[in-house]
Amino acid sequence: MKLFTILILILLSCEHAFNQQPYSLEDCFNAAKENNIGLQRSQHDIESSYIDKQAAIFNLLPAVSVNAEHIFSSGKNIDPVTNNFVRDNFSGGDFNMTVELNIFSGFSALNAIKSSLYKIKAEEYAYQKNEMNIFFSITAAYAKVMYDREQVSTIRNNNQHTREELNVVQEEIDVGKLSKSDYYTINTRYKTEQADLVDIQNDSLTAINQLKYLIGLHYNTAFDIKDIDSTEIKSIVTKDFTLSEVLDTVLKNYPALLESMFEERSAEMNVKSAKGNLFPTLSFAGNIFSNYNSLDRNLSSDHISFGQQLNNNFGKTVGFVLQVPLFNKYQNRFAIEKEKINLSNAKLATQQIENDIAKNVQQLLNDFFSAKQKYLLEKESLQQGQLAYEAFEERHKLGYISSLELILAKDQLYTQQVKTIQAKYNLYFKYKLIEELLVY
Repeated sequence: MKLFTILILILLSCEHAFNQQPYSLEDCFNAAKENNIGLQRSQHDIESSYIDKQAAIFNLLPAVSVNAEHIFSSGKNIDPVTNNFVRDNFSGGDFNMTVELNIFSGFSALNAIKSSLYKIKAEEYAYQKNEMNIFFSITAAYAKVMYDREQVSTIRNNNQHTREELNVVQEEIDVGKLSKSDYYTINTRYKTEQADLVDIQNDSLTAINQLKYLIGLHYNTAFDIKDIDSTEIKSIVTKDFTLSEVLDTVLKNYPALLESMFEERSAEMNVKSAKGNLFPTLSFAGNIFSNYNSLDRNLSSDHISFGQQLNNNFGKTVGFVLQVPLFNKYQNRFAIEKEKINLSNAKLATQQIENDIAKNVQQLLNDFFSAKQKYLLEKESLQQGQLAYEAFEERHKLGYISSLELILAKDQLYTQQVKTIQAKYNLYFKYKLIEELLVY
């Protein structure tokens, strides 16, 4: 029975693995939103900013505190009820409740609320910035996986073709048309291709694991990706962009720039809050209090009850408190100067990000146009190289060229195949980067 249960679990796990749908690039993005640790931490930063906003808002409410005290006295002390010096052993205490309401504090509380709101927006754009960076990394890893996969397929096909050539050479040797040296030459190439295949398969495994790590999937999770449609590459080749249109769109929506702009506004509010400390503060304060003494007695020497003492000694105060800052060792002035420096740095950061965006977008567009031209040329070169190799192969069969010459021709074809694959996925990667930039 136990063995049967184990077999059922194994079959179910295998079924889950086989039913796992391959991930498209968009699927990888969606999975990363749920699983990537960096994005989860950015989300926590947003939640923390919301807490700061709530704290700033609730700072406008009155503060209420209750204090209670009970003491045991021996020797000379002050009676908490009569405030006279006594030398009796007694116990007693007091309690009070205080209410404080800040009426005016140089608008520091309001500026703190505005600063927290700008901080929230900055954190939200920081999340989008991290999301974009992670998506860029996922796109690069996705393209690398597809590149490795196609290279594996290319090497495997070449290796199979070399195996067929070996069979043909062996037949030629058997009938005396070729020598053993031809077999050794092609067999060397055959073994080299197998070694290359092992290397690229290992690279492919490393790339797929890197992609899983970026997405945030568990290492035991069944994972595969979809191949891009050949029509998509054809579509990308026809795409065109203008620098002004792309740059205008990116500068309006780029998360890092918007984050810096809201950080700048938050810094402006911090300067105003620091300046507010130079103003007088006005607050309302109220207090109720009472006390008791375990030895307190009335004129008839009867002990006065605890409740009666609290009632007899009950008092209350209410009033306004005005505080005027005259001199605090220039601490407020220093705080203002520091906030001004922070504001200046925030403005410089915004300018720097804007300059970097313009530079990087222009470079990305140049890279895309270059990648498109290179892919078209490499693709055409591959077609010519394939025709050239087929001609060499035919001449080898007729005995016009040696096996070494055929191997050299095949090496040239393989080199061109790799260049074309690289150009193909480099074009795909550059296009996807531009596409993702325009989405935000």
